[in-house]
Amino acid sequence: MSLALNKTGRSIVYSCEWPLYMWPFHKPNYTEIRQYCNHWRNFGDVYDSWQSVKSILDWTSSNQKTVVSAAGPGGWNDPDMLVIGNFGLSWDQQITQMALWAIMAAPLLMSNDLRHISLQAKTLLQNKDVIAINQDPLGKQGYLLRKEDNIEVWERPLSNLAWAVAMVNLQEIGGPRAYTMNIASLGRGVACNPACHITELLPVKTKLGLYEWTSCLKTRINPTGTVLLQLEKIQTF
Repeated sequence: MSLALNKTGRSIVYSCEWPLYMWPFHKPNYTEIRQYCNHWRNFGDVYDSWQSVKSILDWTSSNQKTVVSAAGPGGWNDPDMLVIGNFGLSWDQQITQMALWAIMAAPLLMSNDLRHISLQAKTLLQNKDVIAINQDPLGKQGYLLRKEDNIEVWERPLSNLAWAVAMVNLQEIGGPRAYTMNIASLGRGVACNPACHITELLPVKTKLGLYEWTSCLKTRINPTGTVLLQLEKIQTF
């Protein structure tokens, strides 16, 4: 099919679902998959529920040593569609899906009814800063950096030595949780060395200012919510 589509001479995106059916039996050959597919499914279908979105994130982080390196320009892991704007996700959970799909360099395909979508959900789906992270030309998929006490920290390298960082609060009860992060631990230790400008993109765009490599960042994350940051390195010459 891939060869036939290429012979048409038209720009056609070829999506493959069959890799997800191989996983129960053996690990797919992603070098071979990239030769034929522009993006491919690895896990089950997404449903309009937090447990479904969370299961996709759990699977991706558990198998990231295999799937992250397979992604790049021309071929991408597909964690399935965005269900933002439906009924099953809270507002914080919708932010989490949008942020993590950007970190994972996922195809941003929507599964919703655009005739009835809320203005809030529409604004999230059209967030240019988050879309820019998703579409970053460096073409590197992000990954889970660490998990501690129901807080996950994901990061993704971007072009121009920038990084995107997502902090996810997996706790489903209670109120917002305070979280402190060592800046030196981000971006393989170089994202903010010697310093960087940090901007919070989600849930609300806020310029947090200049942070040195030895400093800490303190934030608060809503239950099942995410704080998405962009780190822009101060370059020295």
